[in-house]
Amino acid sequence: MFDLKNKSRILLCIIILISFLVAGCSKKDEPIVTPSDPKPEVTEIPVEPPQKYYSPYTGEEVEKESLDNIAFLAIVENSAAARPQSGLNAADIIYETVAEGGITRFVALFQNGNAEKIGPIRSARPYFLDISKEYNLPFAHCGGSAEALTEIRNENLLSLNEFAYASTYWRDNTSKKRKAPHNLYTSTEKLTELIKTKNYIKEPTVKLKFDKVYWDSDKLTPTTEVLLKINKSYSTSYTYENGLYLKSMAGKSAINKEDDTPLTTKNIVVQFTSMKLQADGYRLDIDLVGQGDGYVISNGKSVKMHWSKKDSNSQTLLTDEAGTELPLNPGNTWWNIVDKSTVVEIK
Repeated sequence: MFDLKNKSRILLCIIILISFLVAGCSKKDEPIVTPSDPKPEVTEIPVEPPQKYYSPYTGEEVEKESLDNIAFLAIVENSAAARPQSGLNAADIIYETVAEGGITRFVALFQNGNAEKIGPIRSARPYFLDISKEYNLPFAHCGGSAEALTEIRNENLLSLNEFAYASTYWRDNTSKKRKAPHNLYTSTEKLTELIKTKNYIKEPTVKLKFDKVYWDSDKLTPTTEVLLKINKSYSTSYTYENGLYLKSMAGKSAINKEDDTPLTTKNIVVQFTSMKLQADGYRLDIDLVGQGDGYVISNGKSVKMHWSKKDSNSQTLLTDEAGTELPLNPGNTWWNIVDKSTVVEIK
């Protein structure tokens, strides 16, 4: 009985095994399908474009660190004995206007560039102070007219007078051609250190506008030569070449003294205003508050402009003949302030 049962079980197992084998063989050509894992959802994280930084004085793209540079002004001489000057090629904006005797003087604004030597540094005038107040910036100078010094004292302006801070300046006695008062110099580094010491780091006020596309327009007046006849003894001119205007002074190419680098500018502003002699027949009054006309020149083109300034602390605003705000081209600017009677040739 036991053997019969065992035999029956063995027979049954054999039959079941044969059934599985037969079934497996009958399906050997069918592919084996295994469920695939669901594909994970991929969330794309948007990539932010790199932050860009622009100089408020030139409109050019700069490194973020450059925006932390301390901005300042320096009053630089332009008599024949002071040429060629040092450091003007590193300035962002240079104002040029007449001082006594028909000789012009510069107010150079530095922020992005570095100059190891700036000068010759000369004295302040009230209209130079209006430029400093327009930007709320400290300014380097050596003395000044009685009127200017009184204004500096009464209004507690950000003066970096050599008379008070002699160690920030030096006399260059290496050349026999440069004697006092035409040999006083300073530098970006020395002025920056003095400004930090005096805690003259203020929030600058600058509202200049820049637009490269505007100056790419073919509708603007072509302009490759600019001549300003300041008086019988001095004229300055600009010649367009390779996207920049090369400056000349009194018929000679303007260069940087240390390396003979030509002085060039991306923008030229010609601002007409009223100039008149004071009662002493020597000092000048120059109206920088009010309004008037002029030109803005860049990229081989020019536009007639209207300027306005409501008070000495306000920014000078430039508009075109239709009253629309007029932008500068990104780059440095040479800003010429001239009398209404000045002969200006633009071609």
